[in-house]
Amino acid sequence: MILFLALFACSDVKDDHDHDHDHDHDHDVITRIELELTPAAGGEAIVAVWVDEDNNGNPVIDDLQLPSTGDFEMVVRLFSDLEDPAEELTGAVEDDGVSHQLFFTGDVEGPATDGAGALLSQEYADQDANGLPLGLDNDLSVLASGQGEMTITLRHMPPVGGESVKVAGLAELLSTDGFVALPGDNDIQVVFPTEVASD
Repeated sequence: MILFLALFACSDVKDDHDHDHDHDHDHDVITRIELELTPAAGGEAIVAVWVDEDNNGNPVIDDLQLPSTGDFEMVVRLFSDLEDPAEELTGAVEDDGVSHQLFFTGDVEGPATDGAGALLSQEYADQDANGLPLGLDNDLSVLASGQGEMTITLRHMPPVGGESVKVAGLAELLSTDGFVALPGDNDIQVVFPTEVASD
């Protein structure tokens, strides 16, 4: 299976306008994404990890293996393993949520994709300070058995000319027009091979 990967350090878009100073920042490079899926009905959490510890483009990726039915609370956690000890970056992204959003595509039905033949459905379960989706917390449900992929993209969308460019409806815009239609740049984009068990 060929996996598409794009990894970027988080940086502000440069233009001829001044940006709000408190949004001028460079994140540490994200080298690990952990997914924790807790069954809504109770039971042991399912964990899947994507990690490129040395940031050399050779990640180790867990398959996301799910039962044939079920609803889950999915938490996304972000880390930099280039620090010693490793640094969790989830809080930094949450604190700057007005300039960030995670998008879930692939074999997923949700705001960012039409979901044709989807294995899973995704809904945002958190918001930034402006009441817009963030994506660190999500509701995930199994729709069908089979094998596929879930792509997770963290988009950094800093203000331009002092004006916020993260607005309502970006996931829906992505669904129809692709990433080229979105403001900002990807911090990281990873693919989790996904397998839903048969009955």
